[in-house]
Amino acid sequence: MSVYDEIFFTENIINVNKIVEKIIFSTGILPVCFYIFTALGLWHISTSYCLFIFCFSAVASVIVYFLNRSQKTQVLSMIVSLLFCTLYVCVLGESGIINISIVFGIVPFISCLYYNMRLTQIITITNLALILVTNYLRSFTIIDNYLFTIENFSRHRWYVSHAISISLEFIFVFLVSFSISRRSKKSLQTMMDLMLERDKANKELKEKNANLMQTQMDIIKFVAEVLGSHDLFTGRHVIHTQKYVGIIARQLRQNGCYIDVLTDEVIQLYETAAFLHDIGKIHIPEGVLNKPGRFTEQERELMKVHPAEGNKLLDFLPPIKNGQLNAIAKDMAFYHHEKWDGSGYPVGLKGNEIPLSARIMAAADVLDALVSQRLYKNPMSFDMAMKIFEEERGTHFEPCIVDAVLSCRGQLESEDVKFKEKESAENEKELNWWKEYHEKLAQLST
Repeated sequence: MSVYDEIFFTENIINVNKIVEKIIFSTGILPVCFYIFTALGLWHISTSYCLFIFCFSAVASVIVYFLNRSQKTQVLSMIVSLLFCTLYVCVLGESGIINISIVFGIVPFISCLYYNMRLTQIITITNLALILVTNYLRSFTIIDNYLFTIENFSRHRWYVSHAISISLEFIFVFLVSFSISRRSKKSLQTMMDLMLERDKANKELKEKNANLMQTQMDIIKFVAEVLGSHDLFTGRHVIHTQKYVGIIARQLRQNGCYIDVLTDEVIQLYETAAFLHDIGKIHIPEGVLNKPGRFTEQERELMKVHPAEGNKLLDFLPPIKNGQLNAIAKDMAFYHHEKWDGSGYPVGLKGNEIPLSARIMAAADVLDALVSQRLYKNPMSFDMAMKIFEEERGTHFEPCIVDAVLSCRGQLESEDVKFKEKESAENEKELNWWKEYHEKLAQLST
């Protein structure tokens, strides 16, 4: 039996025990009814016998109640409960209160609820044995009522005839209860097997989806690395901004902004899409991207086409996460140079016209550009960068995004320090190489 099966059957025993507990508790009502009917002259049962039945019900209820309170005694409670029910029916049968012998089959039928064929067999056989004993005891009183009306009637004759009829009835009870129990067990096992197969299939599907997603992420990171080989700083820039986007988005949510939008899943998509926000730069000539000095007006205009180029390139990206990642990546690539006041490019959107992902991307993009090394400038201090963000509040950036950047400054600065420690040696080496490269180009041109 699997762990899953054991958990199910344990829960089933607990649930059925609760039902049987209610049945046993409700039996306390019967002796009260017997007493009332006797008082009204509708029945003839002694007060002492009513009290005995009531006490029997009360004791059974208390014992079963306490057994059901503990997880460890549920199996014991199951056995005790069924025995109490059997004894209760036998007590009523011995006094002649029950005259319909088929009622004796109630307990075996209840045992079927536990989906345990062995239990049903044992309870049914035990039930028959106790009923035969009950009828034997009853034969001592029944003879007084029938001896004077039936010729050659004896206690043994009455008992044998009833024992045979009850045994025959119990063959029927046994077959029905056993069939119910076996069928229920079989149906349940089939259902459990189907559930296990479904769970296994779901697990395999999830693993395949996770592997596919990881492969897609690896491809996206590879694209970022390829872009980095084309531009000295863009490759590392997208890695930095990917981290900053996640930090700023989570801080926005913590500040109570865009709570409904910025779920964990969406933020993860933002972080992944950030790898692709500058992919359009792959269409910008290396001589412009890696120029040591500042751009000319013509070069600046050429650089401004990279958002539109990135948007075109991302049309060829296969759907990821049902296309959700694609849509976010296109928004980030195309709109991350738009400004809150509408003075950005390439479209000139303003305010909430700019997708939220692009507004967050813009903040991460500018932050990394300010505090990182470039061919044409040295990194700016974090104090100065934060001052620029404060000045651009409501112009370049949405006010709540500036607030988020300022709130998580410590976390952003800590990541910046890690990046610099990891990349400083390689940055310096590549920076010198590009400077020497441009110097040689300048010499050749003269």
